[in-house]
Amino acid sequence: MNIEEKFNRLNEIVSKIEDKDIDLDESLKLYEEGKKLIEELTKILNDAELKINKVEN
Repeated sequence: MNIEEKFNRLNEIVSKIEDKDIDLDESLKLYEEGKKLIEELTKILNDAELKINKVEN
């Protein structure tokens, strides 16, 4: 899954969790998936920032 797909999936998860008709078990599964995606996206963005800083210096 590329970065755009990860952001899109994260948006889907947020929308589903905000749905008041979702049950607790599904909410927890989505939360865990979303947390993992956030960690992956944070790493990607941090790595990109490091590369940019190396180019600038």
